Amino acid sequence: MTQMTVAERQRNKRLLADEAVKLAMQNRWQEAEEKNRDILHATPDDVEARNRLGKALSELGRYREAYDEYSVTLQSDPANVIAQKQVKRLQLLAEQGQSDVPNEARRKLDPKLLVEETGKTGVFPLPNKASQGILARLAAGDELFLQVEGATVHIVDDRGDVLGELPSKDGSRLVKLMAGGNRYVAGVMSVGDRELRILVRELYQDSTLVGKVSFPTRSTGQSSVHAHLRAGLERRDIDEDDMAIDDADDDAGEGEEEVEEVPNDLDDMDGDSGSRDN
Repeated sequence: MTQMTVAERQRNKRLLADEAVKLAMQNRWQEAEEKNRDILHATPDDVEARNRLGKALSELGRYREAYDEYSVTLQSDPANVIAQKQVKRLQLLAEQGQSDVPNEARRKLDPKLLVEETGKTGVFPLPNKASQGILARLAAGDELFLQVEGATVHIVDDRGDVLGELPSKDGSRLVKLMAGGNRYVAGVMSVGDRELRILVRELYQDSTLVGKVSFPTRSTGQSSVHAHLRAGLERRDIDEDDMAIDDADDDAGEGEEEVEEVPNDLDDMDGDSGSRDN
């Protein structure tokens, strides 16, 4: 049987990596795990595939296995930023007593819902009101929920933990619009040690509220989890948990907090990407 040339092997590796990234973008984590294991079987030193496998295992609630995979990455590439942050996060989960939850259903939003749209979406940085252990569970793309209390809108996770609240002006506006029949969905854009960044999207506008804009001052373009994940497809590496939605987050200067981000949870690439700030 004719052996594949180096170019053919590289092309095959690239195709498999693209498939693995697409599975992650679709939140098909079991299949993503299997695809990345196939890649690693052929190329055990593939750091990007190792990080993607760690991400898939983390999303499946298999934290100890995820920790082991990221640790392998650090053995061969100690400067790998993705693996460094994930090992730190998984250690924190262990310290907080959060063991493996392999049957836990992670509630993820369709990445299309996290695309910013003028008037329909609002992006909010929430001061950290949750414990580090709670934040360590979160990843870009996770679904969040709006909980109304008077004129205040609290943001809670799928376990009911309060993560913060919307600014009073935005919150009181949404309370009135929801009372009028509008419906909204929320999700994680990025998460770091000191700040959680979320997106709230108008899903449905009641006929009585036509002409009433949900987020009149928000018009920040099309940066999104989905856009970041697409970039991951081109760069060959993905770790939604470490994604920063905006390029500005990726290029943050020294001393600034590195912000997670997609899933894409979802990542970075091109050979030396693992050592680049994500």
